[in-house]
Amino acid sequence: MLLPSGNDAAYTTAIHVGGSIENFALMMNSKAKEIGAYDTSFKNPHGLDTEGHYSTAYDLALITRYALKYDLFNETIKAKTKEIKVNSEIRVLNNTNALLKTYEYADGGKTGYTDKAERCLICTATKNNFRIIAVVLGAESTELRFNTCKNIMEDTFNRYSKKDVSNMLKFEIDIPVIKGEEDYFKVIVDESDIIYPVREDEIDKIYVKQDIIPTLNGGDEKGKYLGKIQLILGNDIIFSKDYFLKEDIEKKSVKKYYNEIVNLFV
Repeated sequence: MLLPSGNDAAYTTAIHVGGSIENFALMMNSKAKEIGAYDTSFKNPHGLDTEGHYSTAYDLALITRYALKYDLFNETIKAKTKEIKVNSEIRVLNNTNALLKTYEYADGGKTGYTDKAERCLICTATKNNFRIIAVVLGAESTELRFNTCKNIMEDTFNRYSKKDVSNMLKFEIDIPVIKGEEDYFKVIVDESDIIYPVREDEIDKIYVKQDIIPTLNGGDEKGKYLGKIQLILGNDIIFSKDYFLKEDIEKKSVKKYYNEIVNLFV
């Protein structure tokens, strides 16, 4: 299915996994929405032109990123050739992604072609432990498809580098406590190893967004939701974490009430 673009293999897999083409398409659409591919609609497992079957470059990148979590998928898409045994016959499957042979950093991908979509390619490449996904759709020629994808990846490697941006997430937040033994509860934000690819001119545009509750109350229990801290660049959420109480909040004691009254007259 993945090396020589075997539509028959995609069809067979869909029947085996989903029981029918229609049900497998429903499964595909459900998974697509789960991972954020909202502008995708599957009607079949092989991608041939069908009314209501469509996707976008962005969604295809999201789907590829999800699939790259699986070792078998990675092993398959980077293989230039693969021998399989059919009954007693040995057959050689050749990967249709030519970049695996012509671009030193290429380590996976998938070609595609239909009359309406023309020549398409999803390709991955890794350089200095930085892996990127490039998507080209609607290319008029095979050469243009591969050259464009390579140029996108080369440009990305040249302009972007992986940076540790966790230094922006080292601070404390004091939440006022109403009728508590302590006047404030301290939330300690101390994150590390948050690696994100950025251009040099983007570093100063990264900002922290705090959405923390304004107050706590004496008697609030461990586990109470405190809010969310995010690290944002443009429309991208680099980091997001929910924070919760790690301990119970003690109610204000009679002794503290007494001391506060006494201090009013001092």
